[in-house]
Amino acid sequence: MNLEEHHTDEELVSFLTQDNEQAFEIIYTRYASELYRYVRKSISIKEDCEEIVQDVFESLWNRRGNVSITNLSSYLFSAVRYKAISYFQRSLVRKKYEEHFKFFELLYDNSEELQMSPTEASAIIQRCVRELPQRYQEVVNLRVYEQLTNQEIARKMNVTPQTVEIYFSNALKGLRTAYRAGFRPIKS
Repeated sequence: MNLEEHHTDEELVSFLTQDNEQAFEIIYTRYASELYRYVRKSISIKEDCEEIVQDVFESLWNRRGNVSITNLSSYLFSAVRYKAISYFQRSLVRKKYEEHFKFFELLYDNSEELQMSPTEASAIIQRCVRELPQRYQEVVNLRVYEQLTNQEIARKMNVTPQTVEIYFSNALKGLRTAYRAGFRPIKS
């Protein structure tokens, strides 16, 4: 069977369950670079990101006959998220990236994430961050997005590193509470 790239995800999944390699290749072409860019936002080591994406596609192919996929995009992004979380949990870099792990885990520890795109989840978290007290927002932005250390943040904010840690911990608690409360922003 010669497949064209214009097939819907649902059609491709159906063909995939029938061991159609061309359907798999189209799915790979359609999603691999997007999944790579997504995981690259959290993991700085290029080779590790490539390996995570490859593992997800290898798993998809190996499980093609035993998996029920209703939304291919959500399935693939969820698989990459869980692989990334597993990467942080098992790797030696966990200490260095503990803040990223906590933040990434916060984003995806709610079962409703399976129904939302990564862009939607990110927008919700950013909205919740904007509702935090100003100093907490500043710490989250400096630590997560600018990847500064506690020492660097402390110097920039003119506080102690322990204060930075307290601000970040309180910010995470506030974000987690807001996220679990149905995405309604709350003040910490």
